[in-house]
Amino acid sequence: MASFSSFYKGFNCLMALHRHRFRWAALCIALAPMTASWAQSISALTLPEILDVAMARASNANYGQLEQSYQSSSWLAASPSVSLNYLGSDERYGTDETELSLNLPIKSGRRRKADKQLGQLARDYETVSAQARRLFVSGLIRESLWSYRLALVQLEAAGRKHQLLTKLEGQYQTLVEANAASEYSLLIIQKERVETAIDQSDSQRELDRWLGQYRLITGIGNMPDDIEESSGPDTQFLLASHPEIRALELGWQQKKLRLLANSNQAAPWNVYFTAKNVEEIGFEENQYGIGVEVPMSFLEIANETRNNEWLQESRDFERALDQMRAELQRRWEQISSETAVLQQKQSLLADFGELSARIMQRASELMTANELEQEIILRHQLEAIDAEMAVETNLTLLQQNHAMRLQAMGRPL
Repeated sequence: MASFSSFYKGFNCLMALHRHRFRWAALCIALAPMTASWAQSISALTLPEILDVAMARASNANYGQLEQSYQSSSWLAASPSVSLNYLGSDERYGTDETELSLNLPIKSGRRRKADKQLGQLARDYETVSAQARRLFVSGLIRESLWSYRLALVQLEAAGRKHQLLTKLEGQYQTLVEANAASEYSLLIIQKERVETAIDQSDSQRELDRWLGQYRLITGIGNMPDDIEESSGPDTQFLLASHPEIRALELGWQQKKLRLLANSNQAAPWNVYFTAKNVEEIGFEENQYGIGVEVPMSFLEIANETRNNEWLQESRDFERALDQMRAELQRRWEQISSETAVLQQKQSLLADFGELSARIMQRASELMTANELEQEIILRHQLEAIDAEMAVETNLTLLQQNHAMRLQAMGRPL
């Protein structure tokens, strides 16, 4: 069947192409049987591989070209300028002068030093910025994966309840038709089944929502099989090395250097190359010269506008750094406190789950009691399924909490 399907797809390609495209049609035939296996391999992708796919999807294809479009000179502070002057005399035996001048603004030593440091900072900032972007996308992927897993646990529990209630509904429908039972128990079971169907619908909608977000971020249609993450050797929360903190600090260092490079102390030197032609009746002379204009940068000239800009930028940085540190610390402490609560709850739910499993085993033996007792037994059966779901949900929340701890530590997938 697979070979026939491959041949059929290849035949359609051949019919749709022109005669000089036979090799492309042959490629369609060769690739057709690979589609199913390729789709199956998607679910086997590791989390770092998924992150790489998402980053490639989010990146701008022209980003590198845009970066290369802006190149700075290592010695010119601005664009060179050319001036042409002509002075003509209104006297009969006067002198006419023509002057051509080339002005080259040369970077001062302080400006070249600042530009060199800016170049190194730009590379460091790009590295840290890439880490911050990977961390941000990792957070979106982690949120989608674990929210999907939680919705799946709820959907499976609702499915087990619906299966049990559907089976009981069929049995009681037969008993009611044979006048062996009243309609009361049947109505109770039908009511529970409808409520369970509503829960199924809500869980399925939540499942689809998180799958849609995952596809939007990664472009991958299927969830991976394994989404758990190992702790790794470094499990400490180091605020100073967090990518978001490092990006903010490097950004401020770049601003400081840019302010320094544009300050009076880093003013450029101006070099002039001049060619002058002097002409009068019976006489003509060409003159060439060079001139240098060096700013007195060793004199500290106060610039109130520049000082205010510096102070404002410094205040903004300190405020942003304090806010980010407080937010990251708050997030870490919140996740750490949730870890302790979930671990304590898991030990209690484990005992509760064992009791619920024993109740499920004995419930079927007691269904011969009267109808009111059967309603109580049915309620215990449903509660036992809810207990199993609570155990699985809390375990999933623990695993999700671990992933969020890694996110708060600044570790991408």
